[in-house]
Amino acid sequence: MAWTGTPSFLFVDQDPMWLAAMRRASRDLPGPKHFARSAEEAQGLIEAQVPSVIVSGYGLPEEDGLSLLERVLKQHPKVACVLHTARPPKLLRSARGIALVEKSSAPTALEAVLRALWVALTGRLPSSVTPR
Repeated sequence: MAWTGTPSFLFVDQDPMWLAAMRRASRDLPGPKHFARSAEEAQGLIEAQVPSVIVSGYGLPEEDGLSLLERVLKQHPKVACVLHTARPPKLLRSARGIALVEKSSAPTALEAVLRALWVALTGRLPSSVTPR
């Protein structure tokens, strides 16, 4: 049975340009969206309200994004996690339960992953998005 609420999203990246790209990639998806520039800021947002989906860049000021996502999954196993990175996947340690979207991918790749997660969480297409 699909979850019936509206998914919420947290995007984390120290680079404001990548945060802007994530904002564009998620603009057609209903639901709350929050943005953080550090793992510390993200943790504060998570403590206030656990999101349905977290997308994090790898390079963050205090720790790497993969460590952040691993910690979140340990504390909140139902959160969908995506690592948005420029690092080649072979250089990353195993990240069980964490999706990977390379920053070198077309912008539509991140949009497609976000849309697929929204559908997986709700069991329906968002009304503001037409299938591609």
